Amino acid sequence: MARHAIILDCDPGQDDAIAILLALAAPEEIELLAITAVAGNVPLGLTRVNARKVLELAGRTDVPVHAGCDRPLVRPLETAEHVHGETGLNGAVLPEPTIPLRDGHAVDAIIELVMSRPPRTVTIAAVGPLTNVALAIRKEPHMSQRLRQIVLMGGAIELGNITPAAEFNIYVD
Repeated sequence: MARHAIILDCDPGQDDAIAILLALAAPEEIELLAITAVAGNVPLGLTRVNARKVLELAGRTDVPVHAGCDRPLVRPLETAEHVHGETGLNGAVLPEPTIPLRDGHAVDAIIELVMSRPPRTVTIAAVGPLTNVALAIRKEPHMSQRLRQIVLMGGAIELGNITPAAEFNIYVD
C-alpha cells in the first residue's frame, strides 16, 4: 500500500490531539510531513505548544511543527475554550514540550513542502480554521494545482455547532 504524504494543519484542542495521534498510528499509510498550527480552538500561543506536547506524548519528536496565522484574515479570532478548556487540552496533564518550534511561518512551510515534492503527492488535512491554507494558496497560486487534495473538517449537514448554518472551523474564518 502506498503511503500518503500529509501536512496536518490544525488548531490543537482535544479533537485535533486525537487527529495527530491517529495520523501517527498509521505510519505504513501516512507520511506526516509536518504539523502546521493555526489559531482556532485556542490562541496560536497554545496550539503551537499543544501540537508539540502531543508529538512528544507519541514519541514522535521527528515531525516538524510550524506556527502559522494567529487570527483569521478578515475578522477577529473567536476561540472555543468553552469546549476544550483554557489550554485546549484540559483534562490531559502533559509536560511542557522540549522539541523546538521550527523556524519560519507555517504558510511558507506548506508552500515549500508542496512545491518541493512531485505534483499531486501531498494532501493537506485541515482540521482547524483554513487560515494557513488560504494564505498559502493566495501567496503561491500554483500550489493548489500541485496538491493531491485538501481534506477538511468543517461544515454541517443540518445545524452548525456555532450558528444554525456554521460549524466552528468555517465560522472562525
